[in-house]
Amino acid sequence: MQKLLIVDASSIFTDALKEVFQNEFQLHICHDGETALEAMLSFQPDALVINLILPYKDGLTVLQESAHKPKVILAMVPNITDYVAVMAERLDIDYVMVMPKISTLRVRLMDLVANATHKSMDSAAQTAVHLHALNFPTHLDGYRQLCVAVPLFAANPNMRLSKELYPAIAKHFDLPDARTVEHSIRKAIGAAWSKKNPSVWTKYLPPKADGTIPCPSNKAFISRLAEMLVLENPPQV
Repeated sequence: MQKLLIVDASSIFTDALKEVFQNEFQLHICHDGETALEAMLSFQPDALVINLILPYKDGLTVLQESAHKPKVILAMVPNITDYVAVMAERLDIDYVMVMPKISTLRVRLMDLVANATHKSMDSAAQTAVHLHALNFPTHLDGYRQLCVAVPLFAANPNMRLSKELYPAIAKHFDLPDARTVEHSIRKAIGAAWSKKNPSVWTKYLPPKADGTIPCPSNKAFISRLAEMLVLENPPQV
């Protein structure tokens, strides 16, 4: 599990972020710049969410003085000045947000983390990142089966699910009946869909005219994630 350091003076705000990210990252929270600077070294976060307005040391100073550089840095400010824009580029801040809503921040951070890590991840791990973003329960068999099924379908988009893909997944997991794969994947998709965050799901599947997001079929879901894997991993030239 990747490590996320959250730095903001407001405990109300950090508590809200903790609730959102506690199942997706190993978390550490700080409320001032001096403590954050210490945590950068001791905690060694993979990702950092930091308010640039902090007690004792401001966020830009923390980034300037820290010997550790997270793979992803998302900064928050009351407003973006020319100075902040220049320093953000100089300090390799990935994204600057003007005091965002929790839901907006979550979507942006997950995008940044996915983009930063996909290059060094295999297709199964990339699929897992997408499934986590979509709030898939990791304890379900269908979750593990999708981590294998999506990359396999991405490499072989003409596979027939019932006659080729499901039997291949059953063989991979040493299951006696391919029909259990279809059922497990459908159950996992339904469980995630029932707890969906619409702002996240609409990035993957188009809503209906009335704005609702129907629960996708196995084929529609696997095809869409496979399509995203292909886009994220263009052929080398």
